[in-house]
Amino acid sequence: MPHLSVKLYPGRSEAVKQAFADKLQDFVVKELGCEPNVVSVSFKEIDPEKWKDVIDDEIVGEEVYIESDF
Repeated sequence: MPHLSVKLYPGRSEAVKQAFADKLQDFVVKELGCEPNVVSVSFKEIDPEKWKDVIDDEIVGEEVYIESDF
Protein backbone atom coordinates (compact mmCIF):
# COMPACT_ATOMS: atom_id res chain seq x y z
CA MET A 1 0.00 0.00 0.00
CA PRO A 2 0.10 2.06 -2.13
CA HIS A 3 1.21 0.93 -5.58
CA LEU A 4 1.42 3.35 -8.50
CA SER A 5 1.28 1.99 -12.02
CA VAL A 6 2.56 4.36 -14.69
CA LYS A 7 1.75 3.71 -18.34
CA LEU A 8 3.64 5.72 -20.91
CA TYR A 9 4.95 5.68 -24.44
CA PRO A 10 8.28 3.89 -24.91
CA GLY A 11 11.52 5.81 -25.05
CA ARG A 12 12.43 6.93 -21.54
CA SER A 13 15.69 5.66 -20.12
CA GLU A 14 15.86 3.56 -16.96
CA ALA A 15 17.51 6.51 -15.23
CA VAL A 16 14.60 8.81 -16.11
CA LYS A 17 12.05 6.25 -14.93
CA GLN A 18 13.97 5.67 -11.69
CA ALA A 19 14.17 9.40 -10.98
CA PHE A 20 10.44 9.75 -11.64
CA ALA A 21 9.65 6.77 -9.40
CA ASP A 22 11.76 8.29 -6.62
CA LYS A 23 9.84 11.58 -6.90
CA LEU A 24 6.50 9.77 -6.90
CA GLN A 25 7.52 7.82 -3.81
CA ASP A 26 8.58 11.00 -2.00
CA PHE A 27 5.29 12.67 -2.91
CA VAL A 28 3.17 9.73 -1.75
CA VAL A 29 5.06 9.49 1.53
CA LYS A 30 4.53 13.20 2.18
CA GLU A 31 0.88 13.36 1.12
CA LEU A 32 -0.39 10.05 2.49
CA GLY A 33 1.81 9.83 5.56
CA CYS A 34 3.12 6.34 4.89
CA GLU A 35 6.59 4.87 5.07
CA PRO A 36 8.74 4.78 1.89
CA ASN A 37 9.18 1.00 2.12
CA VAL A 38 5.46 0.42 1.48
CA VAL A 39 5.29 2.50 -1.72
CA SER A 40 5.93 0.75 -5.02
CA VAL A 41 5.98 2.10 -8.57
CA SER A 42 5.85 0.14 -11.81
CA PHE A 43 6.11 1.24 -15.42
CA LYS A 44 4.51 -0.28 -18.49
CA GLU A 45 5.41 1.03 -21.91
CA ILE A 46 2.52 1.21 -24.35
CA ASP A 47 3.03 1.82 -28.06
CA PRO A 48 1.12 4.90 -29.29
CA GLU A 49 -1.09 2.84 -31.60
CA LYS A 50 -2.25 0.78 -28.60
CA TRP A 51 -2.97 3.75 -26.32
CA LYS A 52 -6.70 3.66 -27.13
CA ASP A 53 -6.79 0.24 -25.44
CA VAL A 54 -5.52 1.84 -22.22
CA ILE A 55 -8.20 4.53 -22.45
CA ASP A 56 -10.99 2.04 -23.16
CA ASP A 57 -9.88 -0.63 -20.65
CA GLU A 58 -8.58 1.44 -17.75
CA ILE A 59 -9.68 5.06 -17.93
CA VAL A 60 -13.23 5.18 -19.28
CA GLY A 61 -15.65 4.78 -16.40
CA GLU A 62 -13.04 5.46 -13.71
CA GLU A 63 -12.94 8.41 -11.35
CA VAL A 64 -10.47 10.69 -13.12
CA TYR A 65 -9.14 13.68 -11.21
CA ILE A 66 -7.11 15.23 -14.01
CA GLU A 67 -8.77 15.36 -17.41
CA SER A 68 -6.67 14.97 -20.51
CA ASP A 69 -7.31 15.31 -24.22
CA PHE A 70 -6.74 11.75 -25.37
